[in-house]
Amino acid sequence: MLKRRDFLKTSALAGAATLVSSLGIPAVHAAGSDMIKVALVGCGGRGCGAIRDILSADPGTKFWAAADAFEDRSKGIAYGLREALDPERIDVSDDRIFIGLDAYKSAIDSLDPGDVVILATPEVFRPLHYEYAVKKGVNIFAEKAVGADIPSLRRIRAANEMAKEKGLKVAVGLNNRHYNPTAEAIDAIQNGQLGDITGLWVYRSHAPNGSAPVGDYSPLQYQLRSNFHFDWTSGGWFVGALVHNIDICCWAKNDYPVSAQGLGGRISRKNKDQLMEIGMAEFTFADGKKMVVQTRNMPNVWHTFQANIQGTKASAQIGEGVGKPQLYQGFDPVSPTRKAIWEPKTAPNNSYETEQGCLVKAVREGKTYNEMDYGIQATFFAIMARMAVQTGQWLTTDQVWESQFEYVPNIDTMDINGDAPAMPDADGNYFIPVPGEFPFT
Repeated sequence: MLKRRDFLKTSALAGAATLVSSLGIPAVHAAGSDMIKVALVGCGGRGCGAIRDILSADPGTKFWAAADAFEDRSKGIAYGLREALDPERIDVSDDRIFIGLDAYKSAIDSLDPGDVVILATPEVFRPLHYEYAVKKGVNIFAEKAVGADIPSLRRIRAANEMAKEKGLKVAVGLNNRHYNPTAEAIDAIQNGQLGDITGLWVYRSHAPNGSAPVGDYSPLQYQLRSNFHFDWTSGGWFVGALVHNIDICCWAKNDYPVSAQGLGGRISRKNKDQLMEIGMAEFTFADGKKMVVQTRNMPNVWHTFQANIQGTKASAQIGEGVGKPQLYQGFDPVSPTRKAIWEPKTAPNNSYETEQGCLVKAVREGKTYNEMDYGIQATFFAIMARMAVQTGQWLTTDQVWESQFEYVPNIDTMDINGDAPAMPDADGNYFIPVPGEFPFT
């Protein structure tokens, strides 16, 4: 089991290196070539954004291969970017457009050591794809979250030890770690401008997420195209919605919780999916301080996406959804009468582009660079929140790390034409966990 103090050390080092003022890049990268080839595995919206970001971050990168379970996505991004961007940077020939659940192997195999693969499929596949990329010796950008359940996190953790041994460069899509105003605010908090932290709150509240049309897709195919709406694909809404700001709060406190309990479920949602409408988890740290995270996915509700941190001297509003983090007088950073006492001096930056630039810079310079430890830890606590809500139990981190509950034991051999891990009933409805009945292990 990973030691808590080791994660804290990793988090502190990552935070110190985040405030980026320059991405000066040498002419030659570690593989001995000016041009770094990039393969994209997972050609949905986040994958499309990530490939654009890495091409923008470094002119010495080229889009080399595309892989997706679906032909329209794999071909769509390759053909679309050929028309939209510099054609010399979009070098995805038709024989490097790969389709199917095993397409990731062909895309990664097309790279040379020192090149980069972007892993942007639904979260359930991240450990499988990460493991293969590590074995092949390529550098990796892994989109958050990095797993859907605890066994998958143990798998990616083992693969990451191999990545470290090989000296591979690894970035994780917790982009707020690379947003300069956030990094400056974290520095102010850790230097005592809030005083002692007394409590932390994470909010994500907005109108409901709609489901895509089922069309002619099988349940498995439909769920892969609507991955945020199903627990097995994404790890559940807590994982997709709250992982960023859980990470930000733990970074600010320079600590991780030791237990959690929660509640939530569906009230009025009729969509044929598993999306949680409301949820709240209360984490407790070893010093007794609390972090409360809540999400709401319903019509006509307060719309907000932020993290608030309260201290003995002041309070802060920070995190994903907050373009300008600030510290406020008093203890209510949401109040309309709040008075700012601190704001960042650094200008906002494109954190998505910056995180890609940091990865490529590390590849070119051959320096040690691996963000996966805090990617695993952030994902772990988002999964822990989901587990506390769905089981209705009070859980410790030690209990959760030992969990054997696995959504897709056959992930390595999943067939795109087979059944989904979550199959609908005769009325098209999907299983919804009931607290007190849903098993923990």
